[in-house]
Amino acid sequence: MAKEVVLIGVGHIFDIGERIKELLSAEAPPAVAVELDEKRLYALMNPVRKRKLGIYSLLSFSQTIMARKFGVIAGNEMLAAVEFARDKGIPLYCIDMDSYYIVNKLWRSIGFKDKVKILLSIIASLFLSKKRIKKEIDELQDNGIIEEMEKYFSDLKKILVDERNEYMVKNILRILEEYDRVVAVVGEGHVDGMENLLKKANMEVKTIHLKDYLD
Repeated sequence: MAKEVVLIGVGHIFDIGERIKELLSAEAPPAVAVELDEKRLYALMNPVRKRKLGIYSLLSFSQTIMARKFGVIAGNEMLAAVEFARDKGIPLYCIDMDSYYIVNKLWRSIGFKDKVKILLSIIASLFLSKKRIKKEIDELQDNGIIEEMEKYFSDLKKILVDERNEYMVKNILRILEEYDRVVAVVGEGHVDGMENLLKKANMEVKTIHLKDYLD
């Protein structure tokens, strides 16, 4: 029997928690994987107000602000997947790299000018309108943002996208040693890259893109 992976692309700032549960219910997976590491899972399940100051906190803060513009809590779609798995008694796997490792490696690898650009971009994101945010999400789904990142910030893309895609796919392949099928809930920007890697590993892949179900 062929092994199958279902990739569900998500946007971390949209109110799609219930839709994610509906999609998972329709797929009825024997195992669920999420784009989280154990620390981020714990942080989502146990939110606190005081956090260490740093680039990771700034990224999380900007995401939180954008999510509030849509009347939701950032990461609600991941929480929905976690809740679904636990309510159904389905094994849940965190497949992403350690978040602090990612950010520390990123900060060590890029130059001063790129650091300034990233910080300015984070600050600018706090003032984006809902219309502009939706437009950028559309560009992401058409791979426009990924292509721009490859062109202008190749090191950034390698660390934030490519290396994580490889890491998450390796973890999915480990899960498939035990199960014939798994549904992975991951950011939309990871879907195409992970799909290509999984197909190279001779896996059957079904993709559900954010635009397929986002109202």
